[in-house]
Amino acid sequence: MSTLKLILSRGDPLQTDFLAADNKVMYTSDTITYPRALYGSRATTTITRRDPVGGLLQVGVIEWPANPHDRPKVVIGTKSVEMTKTGLYTSPEKFQAQDGRMYEWQISNYRAQLVPLHAGHNAAYVATFLQSSQGFFKAWNRGSSASLFVPPEGTHILDDIVVTFVYFESQWRDRERHRARIWDLPVPAA
Repeated sequence: MSTLKLILSRGDPLQTDFLAADNKVMYTSDTITYPRALYGSRATTTITRRDPVGGLLQVGVIEWPANPHDRPKVVIGTKSVEMTKTGLYTSPEKFQAQDGRMYEWQISNYRAQLVPLHAGHNAAYVATFLQSSQGFFKAWNRGSSASLFVPPEGTHILDDIVVTFVYFESQWRDRERHRARIWDLPVPAA
């Protein structure tokens, strides 16, 4: 069995299709933003999986809180999943998957990577996200779409991977945008 490549149809993990190599949609993330907070939530992301005959199965929901100090609520299947921030200045977050094991999303070389915890120091990644090529060279590089790679060791928790990826990548991008805005703030005159 080879590594599964899920190609993101759009650059936003909150609003995209995850396409298999045959260009068939495997997962879809769809986010609805509320004009006013609804039950303390400003937005809801629903992740669905297509079954072999084309039907849709809801596999996850992320409730994005109106209060920026509250943590988003992540549900996979019918189970509430606690995403625990493990780094002080970095952004790793761990969770317990449906197989009962702990995994941690990490950023390494600007790539989101999912690693099993307590599997030794040489643990292989069970998912890696590669951003698409940017700018001038994109037109010549046809294989440059943003993609989530899942080796055979991770396919048994594929729903967990896709749902927590949408959550983690969105959180990381928000932090990066916030950092960029802080660097752009005017310096007060002395």
